[in-house]
Amino acid sequence: MKRLVSIVLILVCIFSLSGCGKNDTYKISITVPAGTAGEFTYIEDFIYSDEEISPIGDTITVSSVEGLPDTEVVLKPIEVKEENAYERTYLTPGMPVEMDVEKGAWFKIGISMNNDTDEDITFYVEVEGVEVRIE
Repeated sequence: MKRLVSIVLILVCIFSLSGCGKNDTYKISITVPAGTAGEFTYIEDFIYSDEEISPIGDTITVSSVEGLPDTEVVLKPIEVKEENAYERTYLTPGMPVEMDVEKGAWFKIGISMNNDTDEDITFYVEVEGVEVRIE
């Protein structure tokens, strides 16, 4: 009986530690320069993160964080194998958006945000299911 309890405890420890150190959720910053105003008609018009993300699977989840108001969010392909059109989608605080992506491709996250103040403003989005690298 003691042997069985020991084996169960060891297995519980192994399973609980197997996920330690692995993080696929990241907080990505996007700085909107002072005096930015305009229409966000094309993918090039969006304001992008410095960080690049690569999906671990076939989808990623994007959430609004730290005061980011309703906005559109888009993925800008950096390194992709297949040429797909990545549609912009609406992002509302408290309502995560799941986006279909090419596994292993690299993207930047963009938002459509004006800043008519005299100072840069940094907003954050949380992204799940990705690896991150700095440009």
